Amino acid sequence: MISADLSGKAGDELRAISERVIRISRLIHESSERLGIAVEGTFASDGGDPRVRLLSDALNVSRNADLELGRIYQAIQRTVNEARTQLPARGPEQKNVDLPGQASLSRPSFENERQAMATSILHLEQQRDELETLSEIARTLNSTLEFDEVLSLVMDLVIQFVKAERGVLMLVNTSSGASELTVARDKNASNIPDSAFATAQISRNTIKKVIETRQPLLTDDAQLDEGLKDNQSILVYGIRSIMCAPLIVRNNCIGAVYVDSRYNTRLFNRKHLELLLAFCNQAAIAIDNARLFADLNRAIRTVREDKQYMDNIFGSIANGVITTNSAGIITTFNAAASIILHIHPNQALGKHYRDAFKNLPPDVGVIDMLYNAQAHHEHGTLINQAINCRIPGRERDEMVSLSYYVSSLRDVQGSHIGMALVIDDQTELKRSQARARQIRGIFERYVHPHVVEQLIRDPMALNLGGETKEISVIFADIRGYTRLSENMRPEEVMHLINRYLKIMCDAIWEEAGTLTAFQGDALMAIFNAPLPQADHALRAVRAAWKMRMAVLDYQRSQPQEVQVSFGIGVNTGLATVGNVGAHERLQNYTAIGDAINVASRLQNNVSDNNILLNDPTYQQVQNQIQTGKPFSLTVKNKSAPLTVRYVLGLR
Repeated sequence: MISADLSGKAGDELRAISERVIRISRLIHESSERLGIAVEGTFASDGGDPRVRLLSDALNVSRNADLELGRIYQAIQRTVNEARTQLPARGPEQKNVDLPGQASLSRPSFENERQAMATSILHLEQQRDELETLSEIARTLNSTLEFDEVLSLVMDLVIQFVKAERGVLMLVNTSSGASELTVARDKNASNIPDSAFATAQISRNTIKKVIETRQPLLTDDAQLDEGLKDNQSILVYGIRSIMCAPLIVRNNCIGAVYVDSRYNTRLFNRKHLELLLAFCNQAAIAIDNARLFADLNRAIRTVREDKQYMDNIFGSIANGVITTNSAGIITTFNAAASIILHIHPNQALGKHYRDAFKNLPPDVGVIDMLYNAQAHHEHGTLINQAINCRIPGRERDEMVSLSYYVSSLRDVQGSHIGMALVIDDQTELKRSQARARQIRGIFERYVHPHVVEQLIRDPMALNLGGETKEISVIFADIRGYTRLSENMRPEEVMHLINRYLKIMCDAIWEEAGTLTAFQGDALMAIFNAPLPQADHALRAVRAAWKMRMAVLDYQRSQPQEVQVSFGIGVNTGLATVGNVGAHERLQNYTAIGDAINVASRLQNNVSDNNILLNDPTYQQVQNQIQTGKPFSLTVKNKSAPLTVRYVLGLR
């Protein structure tokens, strides 16, 4: 017999269960709709993505659970209705009415139905929680592509997910293929310190075995597990519960996730392992994506560094560099091109070359060169002869000399991809060459070739326009020129004088002097010009002494030749040195001033084959030479007499 009160209580329980089923069904139904929008809408085109396939599987489970809950709800409703039809109506007086013949059948039936429904509801709630957890994990893992951040998230989530004490992520090195500990975290979401990380008390062999076999591992008490008895670290470190699963993506095992506990046995079960495998499927994809993103970032940084390197090269080279794409738009315009063409880079970059260079005079020829390269030249380099033109805005509006090297750029299929133009500004080179020719033309007859080369290397050391400075001067003259002219044929006199002058010139060149004048049988040389010489007075005296000794040696070696005598005067003082003559016509580098006149007067008053030295020169060289006693000498155009000495030798 069953009482009316008991049946009423069963009906209340059924109604409560029915309401719980409705709430759970509503939640699962809403979750199914959201998953359906994501899978069949937002990610419909990404069917090959493992994460999308995982969401699709979750959608199917959610929809099946929704249908199953609907069936359960209908079964509950049928049970309630049947119970209502079998029970008589209860009045106030019927507090406890039995149903004859139903006691042995109704009570077990209701109890079994209630327990089955409770079990189904609990199972569905667990599935819902698992799906929501996996969905939350997927969203969290996909919230960043930073590699280190992804690794930390993976470990924190898995430790939280399975309630482990600590976890380790080991990844396979893509270069060496070796397994390396990458992240070690504890249950407080903290990194294991580096000192402990290197000697982390975990079962490394267990992780390596999982990576090699690609099979997960679960043990509820590692100390008693026969399969792990060979792993000494488990016994030494006192590890109890272990769970480890491989990270597999695109059929490659990229590592493993390891969690354990040193205090609790039976912490993990088969359901935990299944959830860990599902988690690792998502984690492997996230780690692989983060790796690819990191590789992409490195590649982008490399490209940027290479571009910066090339920009620095283009910016530093002296030649102008201009490049365009296949449409003629300027993509490179370096600083040298800006200076040569006097165009700011902002006026050229990003514009068609016709627009960028339209204000240049036609004879500059940049537009024609680029057009011809694109229209007529398949590949290679066109070298144009130097173009002489004027470019508005250039210094002094001078004539410039440019040489072009232009190429039509094509890819391996021969398709036109752009043009490259290199402009070599040879203006300064031409100016330097003209200056060198000028220097050589002026000085190569008067100074030693080494001095000429030095002047060409450093033209700024030369002031052709004239400057006043202290110099030392030599005047030398062959005595008896008139008598020789009377007794010898003119050509013989010329040959004789030239032989003597060559001997004297060689001595002057040895001391780096500058020959500034030949006047018949006389010569003039200066020191400390055009190049500075700190010891110019000593050089002049040494040159004079060498001249005297060389002439005497020559005369001793040629006794049959007509003997001549000579006189040499040396003086030091201020003079103006520079070019004298008609502009762009005959010019001569020489010195003008009282110091030169005095040297000439000394030469006129010296006795045969001797050197007369003025006092200003003597004061600078007295410790390096030997002289006779000083004496006074009155010369033309000097109001006061000079103090002079004969040079007797060098110390």
